[in-house]
Amino acid sequence: MSTRRPPNRGRLIVAGSLIALVFAAVLLFFVVRFASRNPEQVNLGPRVFRVGSATRLAREVEQRGPFLFKDPLNREREVFVQHLGQDPNTGWSAVRAYASRETVECLLRWEPDPGRFVDPCTSQSYPADGAGLTTYPAEVRKGVVSVDLRSAR
Repeated sequence: MSTRRPPNRGRLIVAGSLIALVFAAVLLFFVVRFASRNPEQVNLGPRVFRVGSATRLAREVEQRGPFLFKDPLNREREVFVQHLGQDPNTGWSAVRAYASRETVECLLRWEPDPGRFVDPCTSQSYPADGAGLTTYPAEVRKGVVSVDLRSAR
């Protein structure tokens, strides 16, 4: 008569848990890697960035020109928020702040007179509406300017 020992349940549970933990770590590694390489394709929050009150921001843009801010979805990208026209509920857009190279030296400058963006690295100028540059759609809903930074045009 042979005496066979039943499998040790404790060891099986520990082994299964370790396998699941390794699998989860590998999966997390690939998710983080994908997200860091493709930030525009990762939706970790709302697709639309709410900038602020259309009336207040339209006054600021009229007085000081388009304002620059860090893209909240991609902290390595800067954009200008621009408003054209008299109606604070229309005429909004966001313009990527680089035309040639993405370095601080090549950050576009706003020239209020005649109202254009200038690339300091190439001396090329662009109209106030951002034509020729990467732009993003913006709209006003319930008095708030929102920019969709995932939909480059």
